[in-house]
Amino acid sequence: MEKLKSQASGIQNMGVILFFIAGLIALSKGDGGCKVLDFLDCLKNKTFDGHVIKSFRILAPGLEDCQHKCYIEDNCVSYNLGPVEGMSRTCELNDADHVSDPGYVVSKEDFEYCPIKNPCSSNPCSPRQWCSPDFLWDTFNCSDGRWTQWSQWSHCNCSQTRNRVCISRMNANVPYSCEGSSLDVKKCKPAAKFACCSVPLGIQNGKIPDAQITASSVFEWDSKAMQPHYGRLHRQPTKAYDTAWCPSSKKIGEYLQIDLGSIKWITKVATQGQDYPHFQSRVTEYTLAFSNTSGTWEDYRINDNDITHFSGNFDKTTVVSHELSKPVKAQYVRFVVQSWNDFPCMRVELYGCTSV
Repeated sequence: MEKLKSQASGIQNMGVILFFIAGLIALSKGDGGCKVLDFLDCLKNKTFDGHVIKSFRILAPGLEDCQHKCYIEDNCVSYNLGPVEGMSRTCELNDADHVSDPGYVVSKEDFEYCPIKNPCSSNPCSPRQWCSPDFLWDTFNCSDGRWTQWSQWSHCNCSQTRNRVCISRMNANVPYSCEGSSLDVKKCKPAAKFACCSVPLGIQNGKIPDAQITASSVFEWDSKAMQPHYGRLHRQPTKAYDTAWCPSSKKIGEYLQIDLGSIKWITKVATQGQDYPHFQSRVTEYTLAFSNTSGTWEDYRINDNDITHFSGNFDKTTVVSHELSKPVKAQYVRFVVQSWNDFPCMRVELYGCTSV
């Protein structure tokens, strides 16, 4: 009986071993192929530039460690070893090599460029095509176009983007395509609370109705009024009188008022002058006032002392914007005239968001 138990235990252990071996084999397979990399000798004082897709710090000398990292990275075609610094060095994985891009092998002291036997080395594709190795099947693929490297990530503002271009060896007039997208987007955490709160609030694009744009007064010219709703940023005039909002008189305190329809955070303001050929009418300095009821108004102040004055426009078309270092939560906003050139006419936009 003990002998039978011993035999059964041995068979069970053998099964575990076979299962483990099968698992290792499965890890090296992909879609029916078996990945085999034939690592070639490294070239000293050389590196493959401009195609690094991943970088690691590894223990020196690190050759086998870097080879392993290349093996498990699907897009690795060659790798670089950096100079030994103490007990470590850099391992860089490349998505191309000297076969596909010979011009990127450059001299670099104490670096090593390490290629892999590449099925594309015999130039099997047409001169107008790109050859890419398929290490799973020890073969290659020919394509009319391929992607360049990703650009640097954009500045973090709610989300970051980067792009790449599909290039071809063929005539530029011949259509070609690459698999995948030219744009990559990822979420990021902005450094500031209001970094993601800067969208236009609807003056320029017309989301705010004409009735919600009012003013202290309106200039009338030849029985035509320069209405408050003409004061939309980048408004394209159709007649001489609808170029901007202009008040009835040249005096401090005239204002253009915006009703946002609901309470919103306001983080930035922008202004333009009057786009009229014979004048340079514009507001050169203004203040801001805010309200949630349209009855009680508060002037914008960075601190609790003086009212903040904003520089306006130096010509009639350039947009001048100001970020509010102290964002405001309000439904009603007034641009209050303080000084002007020719006549205090203006076009405006507000920026912010509903919540942060």
